[in-house]
Amino acid sequence: MKPSTIRAWSWTHKWSSLVSTLFLLMLCVTGLPLVFSHELNEVLLHEPWEAAQPDGPLLDLDQVLNTALARHPGDVPAFMSFDEDRPVVNVTSAVPGSTAYNFQPIDQTSGDPAPLVAGHPVMEFILQLHTDMFLGLPGMLFLGLMGVLLVVAVVSGVVLYAPFMRRLPFGTLRLEKSARTRWLDWHNLLGAVTV
Repeated sequence: MKPSTIRAWSWTHKWSSLVSTLFLLMLCVTGLPLVFSHELNEVLLHEPWEAAQPDGPLLDLDQVLNTALARHPGDVPAFMSFDEDRPVVNVTSAVPGSTAYNFQPIDQTSGDPAPLVAGHPVMEFILQLHTDMFLGLPGMLFLGLMGVLLVVAVVSGVVLYAPFMRRLPFGTLRLEKSARTRWLDWHNLLGAVTV
């Protein structure tokens, strides 16, 4: 490779790595508590919701739907979904011709309204930061761009360092060399292993 080509690949590798790594670190730090969000919410929330009749029979879905539609006369059903952890049917309805929806969680044991599932405020904050950085769709697209930059960093790293590392066995750490060479060897080894 020519020196100008090496400089271009080096610049691409350096800046795509630096920019994407900051956001990747944020995603890792916020993602770890989200892995355990169910357990953390159980510990942090002091008032767990109980069904009106936990051991009683469940209302059939037509009864639940009629109960929800009676609370919003004129609405038509759009769809229903079900909670995994509690006997709740979520009925979504809308006024015909409108784009606004009414979302109603209904206790399937009694037909009473159930509270929305909401985690602890700290967990909700972390989730929002992790998914879109409080920016909605632009935030999601930005984080997707950071993922593309990470791929650019990996590809440019392989293109840049493969010719130089061809002469050395894989995983070689030249500990007797200068500090810069030692750091470069560690960088190359960790980068290759993580890829």
